[in-house]
Amino acid sequence: MVARKHDDATLVEVMMGRSNAKAAALLGLDIRNVERHRARLIGLGLLQPASAPVEVSAAGETFVITCALNATKAHAGFMKSLQLYCSMRGARLMVIPLRYQNPTSRDAKRDDEWWDSRLVPYLVSERTKIARDLIVLADIKTQPTAVNPLQKWQTVTGTASAIIGHPKIALKTVATNPGVPAKLVMSTGACTVENYSDTNAGASGKFHHTLGAVVVEVDGPRTHIRHICPMKDGSFIDLATKYTVKGAEPAPRAEVLTMGDIHAEMASPIVTQATKELAELIRPKALVLHDVLNFGSASHHAKFFEKFRRHVSGTSGVLHELKVTARHVDLLSGFADKTVMVNSNHHDHFTQWLEKAEHALDMENTLVFHETKAAMLRAIHEGSYCDPFQYWMDKLMKHGDRLLWLKPGESFMRHGIEHGWHGHKGPNGARGSTKSFATIGAKVVKGHSHGAEIIDGARSVGTSSLMDMGYNTDSPSGWTWTHDITYANGKQTLIHCVGGTFFRRDAAAARGAAA
Repeated sequence: MVARKHDDATLVEVMMGRSNAKAAALLGLDIRNVERHRARLIGLGLLQPASAPVEVSAAGETFVITCALNATKAHAGFMKSLQLYCSMRGARLMVIPLRYQNPTSRDAKRDDEWWDSRLVPYLVSERTKIARDLIVLADIKTQPTAVNPLQKWQTVTGTASAIIGHPKIALKTVATNPGVPAKLVMSTGACTVENYSDTNAGASGKFHHTLGAVVVEVDGPRTHIRHICPMKDGSFIDLATKYTVKGAEPAPRAEVLTMGDIHAEMASPIVTQATKELAELIRPKALVLHDVLNFGSASHHAKFFEKFRRHVSGTSGVLHELKVTARHVDLLSGFADKTVMVNSNHHDHFTQWLEKAEHALDMENTLVFHETKAAMLRAIHEGSYCDPFQYWMDKLMKHGDRLLWLKPGESFMRHGIEHGWHGHKGPNGARGSTKSFATIGAKVVKGHSHGAEIIDGARSVGTSSLMDMGYNTDSPSGWTWTHDITYANGKQTLIHCVGGTFFRRDAAAARGAAA
């Protein structure tokens, strides 16, 4: 692009009230020069800095945000599918331009300050507030080869959630004040093809480069956010619809829906109902459940006053909690063909309770204690295995035949993604975390943390329980009501329950979901 010369008066007139991208198009300059001119004019006092992000949101709007590297072709199939999606959903496509300088280039002076012409109409370079609680950080030009694209940007938007342009998909929750929903900070994925140097950083960038975008549905005061990730041909699934270069069609049934940790006696009725609606839409073949049994009735974590409170409220009986749990699992098991019960640390609390002899003198729970312990001893004597939680669910549930119980260490793999690990035990016996599971190579969907997170190939769901579990009442919380969908094509998305639903219910969303 040949740079044009303009006096300061012209620059001020064009830049005032316009984004850098629009000003660049009118002035015939590249975006970097416009950014430099804007900074210079602000320093001279000729142009006022923006006191707040540009606001473009309106109730009922839909946005699709991705990023693009300079001097790189857009992925043709993905762009066509995205344009179809935006047309059908009435969505606005926003492309955050990023710059990558190839240090191994033989022509260091070549002009790399350009973006694929198909992307130019959608380029956005200003910090943009697209919802009451969500800001697109389009003014931040992350390094495309950065290993952790979210580093340093978790607090820049205050209490609002943030979307950052980067070709590697990452997501993290940030703890907020008690009673305030946790904020989400995430990166987008890219709409351009791989184009990296043969350096160490370039090889890392190429490995983590992911085609993708973030869908944002503004629903009045609520905001629904999820990722879309295409196949090599550019086609992708969003909820119940598959979008391709040839058109839209009903998507096959989802492979797996992994719920946030259940904690049945403290399950949120809001999340349960919203999950039912989500399951009816995506029709999952398998439902994966973590921490189904809370075992608060006799947990080793409960101290004297908590135990007395439960005694007074009539919730200190283990059998009572098991019956509540059985009814809840009966309900959830109708959401899919198969319900997978993942071995979890709260299930282990039942076994730990049975291990301690002093609990044999607990008169309220003595029948459950001795019956369960006898069943386990008998199984050991016969050379078999008895899961105390499974033992009681088999006795109390109406639809226990719908369940698949995973033994400790047992796998549940779909599309090369491990869904059978709860996450409380990490590699080599260490305590588990999303970060530790990101190092093992295989893709993993885990629970345990109660907060949504994506680090490399590891994903953590949130919780399906009440946000106030007692022990977390007075501390900042990063908990979220988050599930994970593994689609029929093997692609995934974390999906969050906001305002009693996982997606916007209006006509625009319905058209996109049922096309």
